[in-house]
Amino acid sequence: MKKTTTIAALSAAALLGAAPLLVSADDDDRGKSRYEHRTDSKLMNANLKQYSTDEMRIMAYGQALRRFGPGVEVTVNETKDGTYLVQLRDAEQNLIREQEFNKYAAPVRGSHQN
Repeated sequence: MKKTTTIAALSAAALLGAAPLLVSADDDDRGKSRYEHRTDSKLMNANLKQYSTDEMRIMAYGQALRRFGPGVEVTVNETKDGTYLVQLRDAEQNLIREQEFNKYAAPVRGSHQN
């Protein structure tokens, strides 16, 4: 009798443990709606626009003004590699931050300096 009770308890525990797997295995809609946000084979509607030096200057100044407030000076210089070097300076011309960005306004790896 003791052996039968143990087997029944283990079987019940195994069925209860496998119940979530059985329920999720039947969900066919999950795979279809997972990638609904992607259109035109672009990942998450990525905007792949290349920015000019003036556009980079405007974006950098807006971000610097928002983060550091009035009095910050922003310089954007195009490098020979085709990237942009952005420098932020305070009113005393002390370098606050320097970072390099590519033409898509994404940071270049390993270029961040405080």
